[in-house]
Amino acid sequence: MKKLLPILFVIIMMVISSGCSKADGYYRNGKKYFSNGNYEEAAKHFSLAIEGNPNRAEYYIDYGMALIGLSKYDEAIEQFNRVIIDKNIVIVLGNNKRALRGKGISYFYKQDYREAINQFEEALRIDVLSDLDMDILYYKGKSLMYIGAYKQAAETFTDIIEQFGEEAQVLADRAFTYQKTGEYQKGLDDYDRAIALDTKNYEYYIRKYYLLKDIGRDADADEVLRQAAEIEVKTKADKFYLAKIHFYQGLYDQAFSELSESFANGFADAYFYIGEIYYNRKDYSTAKYYYEKYIEEGGVNAPEVYNQVASCLIKMEEYEQAIPYLEIGIEYAHSDMMRVLLKNEIIVYEKMGDFKKALDKLQSYIASYPEDEDAKREKSFVVSRISNTDNDINNQ
Repeated sequence: MKKLLPILFVIIMMVISSGCSKADGYYRNGKKYFSNGNYEEAAKHFSLAIEGNPNRAEYYIDYGMALIGLSKYDEAIEQFNRVIIDKNIVIVLGNNKRALRGKGISYFYKQDYREAINQFEEALRIDVLSDLDMDILYYKGKSLMYIGAYKQAAETFTDIIEQFGEEAQVLADRAFTYQKTGEYQKGLDDYDRAIALDTKNYEYYIRKYYLLKDIGRDADADEVLRQAAEIEVKTKADKFYLAKIHFYQGLYDQAFSELSESFANGFADAYFYIGEIYYNRKDYSTAKYYYEKYIEEGGVNAPEVYNQVASCLIKMEEYEQAIPYLEIGIEYAHSDMMRVLLKNEIIVYEKMGDFKKALDKLQSYIASYPEDEDAKREKSFVVSRISNTDNDINNQ
């Protein structure tokens, strides 16, 4: 019996070692699939790795990241939560930081930006794996930008630039926040620096165009589009961006042809711009069709698009049908877009003659935006309509 015990121990260790080795194999394959963008296969292999060895934190973290790639954000958060433990050990702190970053990214793509910020800030408080800090700060800055906290977003982007040097994308995003806070020259300077670092990025030219239009420098804005139109087209993505440039230049016939080619090449955003062309031509029924195609094909809960569908329905005097689109848009909206959607919601209820509902919406709107004098005047008008309606009923 004494001789059998060491033999049994060796056998058990061999079985455990074999299981761990198999799990490592699944994990390595998962990493390969992930790096190639095949998140379905990556997730499958990471899951098998966890089954083979449920004690490796990196398996859960990378499984969570693959689930993000599959837009399964709640499932990803579950995986990250399985990693986080309260121990002041370097390896544990590193795993915690990576898991918190993953949770933040999950909430970011769920468009729960406030919770994303909480996760990113908690991750940044962990003083290990400093090579992740730039990425975490960038996501935090974008989250702040999306909730309209433009000053804090600018400060976060400035932190990135001071710590890690100038990056074109960070400069462009800081420029946008400066535009929103009225610091237009700072914004223009940042766009120029971003363009200097990445002269072929159409997006930076388009953003600079918007800023110049905002401050009434139309001729300069047109010149920016002209410069962008001269970028050498090499890829299908370039063709799509050139179509957008032609759209902004008002060359709708040319843009339409190019956008049609782009959505055939898999650029779902092209549907939105075709919708905009029809909207500008006052063909609201066709515009609505393309906006809805964008929602269906793009798979993005973009409040701007829901607002455009509702705007088409308002123009077509189909007010009741506009309400669900506005409600969905409001569910996902932040900052400036929220204000637009709420105003359109008030307009719809007024057009429907439901002035009491319009008044409820107005009072809520004014509580959020007390500086809006037009809304206060609108409230007086709606109150007068309610009073007149009540008097008409009493006089009958």
